[in-house]
Amino acid sequence: MAATERLVVDLPSDLVTAVRDVVQTGAFASESDVLEAILRAWYGDDGVAEPDIETLRAFVAEGIADADAGRFVDADKMFERLRERYRAMITDRGGG
Repeated sequence: MAATERLVVDLPSDLVTAVRDVVQTGAFASESDVLEAILRAWYGDDGVAEPDIETLRAFVAEGIADADAGRFVDADKMFERLRERYRAMITDRGGG
């Protein structure tokens, strides 16, 4: 396991409430786990650099074409799929 360090941050109260709420649901074991998951999602586990702008444009164009063709997922269903994926990640890591 990687070494840890303590970091104190100031957040708006609505974000603190959101972090605490997600811990209360059992999706995360602690506030630290929530913030770690957010930062890992932002930066990635392996420090891979962001994709170049052309890759992002192609990805967006593909999504727009799918939506125009009627191939899309209901937002509520997608968020539930994401919640399930993150719960599984936490369980795999021994956090849940």
